Amino acid sequence: MLDERIQLIARRSFVAALSTPVAALLLLFIAHAEQLAQTMPFGIWFTLVLSSVAISLSLTTPVFIYKRPPSRPQLWLHGYMGSKFLLGITWGSAVWFLLQQPTPVMSLMVYVVLCGIGAVVVIMQSIFWRSAMSFLLGLLLPVLLKALAPQSVLEIYIAIAGVLYVGLLALYSAVINRQLTEGVRAGIDARLLTEDLLQANLRAEQALSALQTEHGQLQQALRTIRQMAEQDELTRLMNRRAMLDQLHASHARLHSGRTATTTLALFDIDLFKQINDQHGHDIGDRVLLALAIRLGDALHSGEQLARFGGEEFIILFDGLDSAAAAQRIATLQAVLDAAPLLPAPLDFPVTASFGIATLSLQQSVDQWLKHADEAMYDAKRNGRNQLQIKR
Repeated sequence: MLDERIQLIARRSFVAALSTPVAALLLLFIAHAEQLAQTMPFGIWFTLVLSSVAISLSLTTPVFIYKRPPSRPQLWLHGYMGSKFLLGITWGSAVWFLLQQPTPVMSLMVYVVLCGIGAVVVIMQSIFWRSAMSFLLGLLLPVLLKALAPQSVLEIYIAIAGVLYVGLLALYSAVINRQLTEGVRAGIDARLLTEDLLQANLRAEQALSALQTEHGQLQQALRTIRQMAEQDELTRLMNRRAMLDQLHASHARLHSGRTATTTLALFDIDLFKQINDQHGHDIGDRVLLALAIRLGDALHSGEQLARFGGEEFIILFDGLDSAAAAQRIATLQAVLDAAPLLPAPLDFPVTASFGIATLSLQQSVDQWLKHADEAMYDAKRNGRNQLQIKR
């Protein structure tokens, strides 16, 4: 809190210093009007006042400009109180320098200016009550000393009035000091609360960001798990589980009337065991992958291809009857026959036997699959590389 009070008084001192030449020039103007300027050492007094102001500013200006409290606040505060005491004495010494041959108007203006300067200092300096008291005591001391050797009874009355006035200013300064101190403390509490809120908000944002990151990672993990559960690892086609879901969905659409017909084709690669036995399972895996890529590229929109197990595959033709599906199978057989899947080491086309079954309202999905499987084995028994339709 001391640092904040020092910065506040530094700002106020810088502004208050501007009033010094204005008040001094006012006294010089009155002295000229009263034709006293030639008989008083105004220049000496004014130089002393400016010097004491400069000492005070040398302490406050760096704090004001750089907006940074001094490295040793307590030592700075003692020096600042000393500069205020010195400034008060130089202002109070006006009764010695400017009232050597006083006129009533000049005397009145000197004491009015001193009272005004005292009030200004109390208002500006009361954030540090002791510094305000230092100035007021310095201001009062020359007036009291002059009253010890009075040239008139009026000077004694003025000294008594000065003591009373300084006492009132001291009480007023104490009230202002309490209000300013509470204001500074409230400002610090508000700033600390704001900083705490900002820190809490920052932590909340960081926690939210971490949760979002974790959520993204979890979603990615779920997608990976779902993909692993529904995708064949080798061919990247749908696996048996995913295709069964599609078959059940087609069965539901047929029974709800959303589709008029749907057909599936189950096919098995011909002589695949010989390929594995003669060339190894790695070549067999390459054949499966190449077939998946070639047929996948040849499929139309809405046609779904899946690896059903081993060398068995299934194609779902949703919305096609058996005749239309047979035409599509013939096209796909031609795609397979067009060129070897693996030119090396297999220099011959790989063929497959197809069985087609169209779903009826009386069938379950298992019966539907069983009919397609029976048609596929009929194709194999009839010489392979054929298509059989289950009627």
